Parts: sequence; structure tokens; C-alpha cells
Amino acid sequence: MFSSSRHIGRTFSSKQTKYYFKTRERSFYTLFNKEKIQKLSIEHVPTPLLCSIRLIIAFIGFFGMIIHFSQKSNVSIALVCMVNHSAIDSRYVNTTSPSNVINSNECSQIKKQHNTDGPFVWSKDTQGLILGAYFWGYIITQIPAGYLANRFGARFIFSAAIFVSSSATLLVPISARVDWIIFAVLQIIIGVAHGTIWPCLLVTASNWIPTHERGMLMSIITTGSPVGNIFALSTGGLMCSWNFLDGWPLIFYTTGSMGLIWSLVWIWFYRNSPTSHRFISSTEKDFILQHTQHRLSKNKNDDDGNAKFHAPWRAIFTSRACWALFIIHTCSNYGTYTFLTSIPSYMSDVLKFDVKSNGILSASPYFGIWLNTLFTGAIADRIIRKRILTITHTRKLFSFLGSILPAVILVGLAFLTCQSKYFAVLLLIIGMTVNAFSFGGGFLLVANDIAPAYAGIVFGISNTFATLPGIISTYVVGALTDKDPGNWRIVFFICSSIYVFGTVIFLLFGSSEIQPWAMKHVHNDEVSHDLLSKQSEQSSLKTIVKT
Repeated sequence: MFSSSRHIGRTFSSKQTKYYFKTRERSFYTLFNKEKIQKLSIEHVPTPLLCSIRLIIAFIGFFGMIIHFSQKSNVSIALVCMVNHSAIDSRYVNTTSPSNVINSNECSQIKKQHNTDGPFVWSKDTQGLILGAYFWGYIITQIPAGYLANRFGARFIFSAAIFVSSSATLLVPISARVDWIIFAVLQIIIGVAHGTIWPCLLVTASNWIPTHERGMLMSIITTGSPVGNIFALSTGGLMCSWNFLDGWPLIFYTTGSMGLIWSLVWIWFYRNSPTSHRFISSTEKDFILQHTQHRLSKNKNDDDGNAKFHAPWRAIFTSRACWALFIIHTCSNYGTYTFLTSIPSYMSDVLKFDVKSNGILSASPYFGIWLNTLFTGAIADRIIRKRILTITHTRKLFSFLGSILPAVILVGLAFLTCQSKYFAVLLLIIGMTVNAFSFGGGFLLVANDIAPAYAGIVFGISNTFATLPGIISTYVVGALTDKDPGNWRIVFFICSSIYVFGTVIFLLFGSSEIQPWAMKHVHNDEVSHDLLSKQSEQSSLKTIVKT
């Protein structure tokens, strides 16, 4: 029985009553669908990048990378003015090899001027141990950091990393005067802290950066790396010549103080999810969630961190695409870390530049890296957006350019001496600039492509392998060039060969397609989300109809 104001006194059968409610439910469902369609249309409208929260986060990340790499490279320039080169050179007066004699004769008219001998008599082997100590710490935290960043987000981890490394950096001048072993231990601590940073960045990208903006915004963040090197090397060379506090300690005091300030800014402004950011507009929030995996992976990135997160370790370690990434990343980093840790020594020992020129010229290649990373990131995004090439082919193209071109240039650099020192610097600038093709549009973005839900873990594993060259290359350079600077030729040949090997492997086996084990996770989350949405809609309809 059913009655209404329109049908007072009329009696309806059960079939008629059922039809009436079904018709009313359809009308309600249509009404809610219209609202849903309007909401989706808003979500698909691109929000301006200028003055957006995601752009501000990218720039804060940019400054974080400046601090990270300035602390990472400040030791390489500081050692030039911390060490007493005259005392060390006198040890090898009677042990020069024929190639070293040739080099001395060629450069007999070129003298290093205005170099300041520091208080420490540390051999090349000891300097290699100090430089390599950082990477012993750096390798420890890559995989754990990837898991923790995916599990809890990047807010507290990134901030704590810079805070700890900055505190340790401020203690370096005191520790160096006590014993070089304490200096090396502090380098290990700094490396442990810095090992968490790259996984945090990849998780930040997964949560905050839409896919079609990934190349440009990640380029903004990662260009902090070369800018940090520019800052540390150029200002470090200048500070070495100052008399205030002996000059070289200022390098560590400056980068340490900057890091403490940055860590407070990051933890105040950044949030692990766009949904929990206090300043973001609803339009930008909906746009980001619609174009990232954040909504699909909400269980692992909530600020509360209560949900369970399971990493597909077996699938990652048996994935061909992952191993191709691991190999090219490792091979590329061999050349990168050789340059990062040893260019100031090469400028001083082989090209015979004084300490002021050394700092500026050692920093000059990173200007090229900075500009090229921004350029290639925008170009790669455009190629993908216009569908000129697939994502996989784009990554392979830029990785090829970023590895093969430096390999060729290194071969030419191996035959230059201090008589052609400015041409050698030019080749260094070109070689390191073209290496940036890999950063803006190459393999450095593959972890986000193949497994956006597990990007922090995949990159953490990759960076673990890619840290080994930092340990190995410092020892190789120290052992080869300790008594014979002419062996820098061998150093360049080794780097060139490793570049080529990594490129071949990535071209054959690399991919940027999302992997099945990552797709399964995304698909299941989508299904569960849709089911919950439908159940919620149905319950709402029933409630309204009953009332």
C-alpha cells in the first residue's frame, strides 16, 4: 500500500510501488551523476603552474639539493687548501716515473702560484679514504630510506636528513684538527643522512607532480645538484684564500648553517599529501590527485602512517627493466663521482691551476649541467606530450646522449696536458654538460615511470648500486695518480668504457612502461576505490528515498 498527496485514496499494487521507487532512484542517481561529471570536468582542467603549491615545493626541493650537493662536494675543494702539498711532494722527489718526468718537462714553464699549503700532511691514499668515507655512509640508507619514504612520506625524513648532515658538517673543522679518522667518521655520518634524500625526492614526485609536468618540475629540483656544486667549489676556492679563521673552515660553517635553516623551512611548508596541505586550493588539489598515483596509493602516504604497506621485493629484483636501470645508473655514476670528487685535484696536479682559479674552473662544468638539465627536461616533456616518441624511446634517447657523448669527450681529454689546459677545461665543460641529458629526460626518471607506487624503493635500490662507484672511483684515482699524475689518462679511459657498457645494457633491456607488478597494485586500488564509491552512492540513495 502506498499513498501520497497526489494520489490520496488510490491504492497501488506491489509492482507499481516497486516501479515508482525505481523511477525515483534513477532520477536521484542522474542528479548525483551530473554533479560527479561536473566535478570530474573541474579535475581535468589544468591549473596554472605559476604560483602553485607544487611549484613552490619544487623550488624548496631545489634549494634542498643545493645544500645536499654543496655539503657533498665541499670536501673535494677544501682538501686542496687543507693539505700541505709541499711536504707531500717532497716524499716523491726520488720516485717519479717516466711519464711523470715527461709531464714535468712539458709543464716546466707553468708554475702553480698563490697556492696555500694547509696544516695537514695527508697522502693521496688518506685523502681517498676521506673522500670515500662519505659513500660508505651513503650506501647504507638507500634501500631503508626508500621503504620508509614510501611508508611514511618525505616530510620528516628529508628534513631530518639535512639537519643531521648540517650538524655534522659544522663539526668538521674541529674533527680535522684532532684526527683524520674522526673527520672520516663525520663524513660517514653525513653520507648516512644524505642517503635518504633521493628516495624522498622520488616519493615527493609521485605524490605532488603530475605525469606531464614530471620532466620540468623534476628538472627544477635536480638542478639544485649542479648549483650546489657550483656554490661549494667556487666559494670554496675563494674562501681558501682568506685569512679569517684560516679560510677553509668557512666552507663547512657556511654550508652547515644553510642546511639547518632549510630543514626548518621544509618541515613547516611541506606535507606528504596534497589533501593535507594547509595552503593548497581545492582546484589544484583535485588536479594533482587526478594526474598522479596519490589517490591510488593513499594507504601508504597518509600523514598518520597507520595503513600497512607491502613492497614487492621479489618482483623488483626479478624485473628486467629495474636491472637495466640499476646498471646504467651505476655506470653513469662512476663518471659522475669521479668528476665530483677528483676534478679539483686534476685541476691542481695536472693542469696546474692555483687555488682560486681551481675553484671557479672546477665549478664551471656545473653551469652547463644546470642549464642543460632544465632544457632537456622541458624538451623531453614536449616529446612525450606531442607523442613524437614513446616514454621508453624518449628515456633511451636522452640516456644515450648523456652517456655516449661524455665517453667520446673523455677519450680526447685523456691526451691533453697542462700546455692545453684551457682547452682541457672546455672539454670538461662540454662533457659534463651533455651528461645532463640523462638527468632531465633520461634514466633518472625511469623509477617513476615503471613503478610510481614504489618509486622511492626502486630508486633507493638503484642508488645503492650507483653509490658503489663513489667508493671505488676515489680509491682508483688515488692509487693511479698518487705517484704519477700522468695516469689520469687511464682514469679517463676507465670512465669512458664504463659509460659505453651501461648505455648498451639500457638500450637493449631498458623500459619506461609501468611494470605488471606495479600495475596490479594500481588496478586493485582503483577497483576497491570504485566499489567503495558505488556502495557509498547506493547507501546515500536509499537513505534519501526512505526519507
